[in-house]
Amino acid sequence: MTDPRTALFQWIADRYPTPAIAGGGAVRALWKMLFYATAPQAPFVMRTQRYRLWVDPKKRKDIARAILHRGQYEPIETAIMLRHLKPGMTMVDVGANIGHYAMVAAFAVGPQGRVVAFEPDDENHAALAANLALNRLGNATAERLALGSAPGRLALHRDRANRGGHSLAAANVLAPAGAQDVAVATLDAYAASSLGGRRVDFIKIDVQGAEAGVLAGAAGVLARDHPVVLVEFWPHGIRAMGADPMALVERMLALGYRLAVIERERPDHLRALDGVAALARIDLSHPQAYANLLFRKNETGRE
Repeated sequence: MTDPRTALFQWIADRYPTPAIAGGGAVRALWKMLFYATAPQAPFVMRTQRYRLWVDPKKRKDIARAILHRGQYEPIETAIMLRHLKPGMTMVDVGANIGHYAMVAAFAVGPQGRVVAFEPDDENHAALAANLALNRLGNATAERLALGSAPGRLALHRDRANRGGHSLAAANVLAPAGAQDVAVATLDAYAASSLGGRRVDFIKIDVQGAEAGVLAGAAGVLARDHPVVLVEFWPHGIRAMGADPMALVERMLALGYRLAVIERERPDHLRALDGVAALARIDLSHPQAYANLLFRKNETGRE
């Protein structure tokens, strides 16, 4: 049975204009006040502009908690993804966490489209599957897999301070909380066995330094389908995985992709870069510094 505090807050959440808290101001302030005054003790369902999700009030360092307070998550990157998705397309979410991008994409591509969300961590995968079920997204699949350059099994190092900070490299974890053995597949093999010949139109990758391996294992899909690729580019984390960050970018450019970096201050939030030298001029020297990059194939004509 749900405790009285959670039941009360769920009653509020069912009636409160929670999508409006993304705009900030008095609506967000009142929402936070109600949350802390009510102090729910168990998971409850929150509505956002695009989907519903489970929020566990006891978990402070996760994406759901950020969405609880802000009403949204990475709105600029999300909007850029939506520019490139149309009904019937296939989207692959690598490092799906609790499913924000997967859920947004699943609604965008519609019942004829397909979303595959890869999340190897047991706890995050359970939250991802629960959120997809909550929204009745039958066009989305939650796979408990890591993607890499070759199939096998690896240790996923968990981060106590951040449920989005788990990494295949121990050096990338700020607050170590043990490791779990996870299965690793390549996107090429998965596409051949499970996508039934569907074209992959969009790939989002956020895997705490393992991005180079994911792209290496997707070489066939990249060459065949030329999907748009949104990737978190964290040089320190990529090096900790034994890869060269700039070599990752050079490989994408060699496939005929053009490169842009997401910048919040620009009207369209994208700045085209003419190559690796331009990217190198962005100061990413701090160990925690990263940039979100968008790769688009020249001949697609998609903006």
